[in-house]
Amino acid sequence: MIKKIYNYVGIGFWSGALVYSIINMIMNSVRTAQSKILFYNYLISGVAVFGLILNIILIKKKRNEKTK
Repeated sequence: MIKKIYNYVGIGFWSGALVYSIINMIMNSVRTAQSKILFYNYLISGVAVFGLILNIILIKKKRNEKTK
């Protein structure tokens, strides 16, 4: 089970976190309005949840293919 989990933790997660942090730092350094920063944070969170759902669907499909 643990080995399967490590198959899905990789460069995508860390590169996404890096891009998120860099954009957040730039928005803060430019003194963007707080409402725009919050909108950006909500947008990124929504995309992350959508990606998580897609990842779960792909994991289930892969398990079903292995059992056949």
